[in-house]
Amino acid sequence: MSKEDLQPSDLVFFDTVGAKGNVISHVGIYIGNNQFIHSSSGQGKVVISQLDSNYYSNAFVNGRRVLK
Repeated sequence: MSKEDLQPSDLVFFDTVGAKGNVISHVGIYIGNNQFIHSSSGQGKVVISQLDSNYYSNAFVNGRRVLK
């Protein structure tokens, strides 16, 4: 699913290793308002990040809805 179709609780998948979407290396939970919650290895804690930041916008692969 595209970023525009995301709803709170959807999973968001990222390719943070630069494999052009062929590798899912990171996952988060969309919480609305273009934000998602995830575990940051760099910060060593769970954080809220902007989905439209350069880093995550470029790394975004897709979203999936598991709860209805």
